Amino acid sequence: MNSVRWRALAGVVPLVCSILMAGCGSCGRTSKRGIYVDPAFGPLVPPDTRLMAGVRLDKVRETPLYKKLNNSLDLQRHLDLFSQRTGLDPRKDLWQVLLVSNGTQNLVFARGRFTEGEMEPKLGALGSQRQQYKDYTLIGNPQTSVVFLNPGVAVAGSQAALKNLIDHRAEYRELPPTFSRKLASMPAEDQVWAVDDGVLRQSQSNAPDSTGMRSMLSNLAGFVKTSSVGVHITDSAAIKSEIDCVSTEGAQRVRDALKGAVGLARLNTRSDQMGMLRLYDAIKVDQKDTTVTIDADVSSDLIEQFLKMLPELRNGSNNQLQQFMPK
Repeated sequence: MNSVRWRALAGVVPLVCSILMAGCGSCGRTSKRGIYVDPAFGPLVPPDTRLMAGVRLDKVRETPLYKKLNNSLDLQRHLDLFSQRTGLDPRKDLWQVLLVSNGTQNLVFARGRFTEGEMEPKLGALGSQRQQYKDYTLIGNPQTSVVFLNPGVAVAGSQAALKNLIDHRAEYRELPPTFSRKLASMPAEDQVWAVDDGVLRQSQSNAPDSTGMRSMLSNLAGFVKTSSVGVHITDSAAIKSEIDCVSTEGAQRVRDALKGAVGLARLNTRSDQMGMLRLYDAIKVDQKDTTVTIDADVSSDLIEQFLKMLPELRNGSNNQLQQFMPK
């Protein structure tokens, strides 16, 4: 998955997450449970899925935080670039995006206001090739292609992954039980979420490990069974993450390591980034039995400050974390 188009389409989830990864005490969740996943996606998700992440773009666009960031940051330019590269405008064409992975193959589902006839010319203008496979047209190349399975439903992935989906889609009925159960327990208002059932634990990297972070994360991953995170957005946002560990001792190690990482980040804060201390103070790590929870309580002004610093942070220590992201 190295082409510009695939990175752009798959990147909508981390793009929105990076914009909204902060929380505030004023936007508390209600007791209603059950993450909404578009019914059009359910019969398309492979049963061997180990990671799912979703963004309800239709709901995100309604929030005061989105409108504020849209006006105060260079968000429109990024969305314009996304639209140019994919032919999809997330400000109006897309309602929900779902990323699924089995650790080897990755698919991005997009649901929105578009048809195959409308989108094919836009994707073709990017230099894409068309390949007929059974009753469907794959637009792209072996590494990155898009197929329209139903009206308003597009899927992006490698041609091998898309062909496998087409071959077996009649066998799929609904979301895998592990994910449907977990999503049913998460707050219904969360517009951005992710559930991992082992993909992160299997992630490996051959990149240099100059800081020791990769080694530390690899060791901790052995204690983790599943993990989830939800982001609820209003005039600000609130994050809650749960990490289910293999044992109480494992949970203690994960908790201590996370607290240590936050403390280390504080110690390495530069004098011109002192506002980041408020962000680190907002992160609360707790443990109960075999579960570690992470909560954030961050004001909206800090979100804006953090986003302005994000490019610099990405070029620094965050490069270590990028080693674990799917390529």
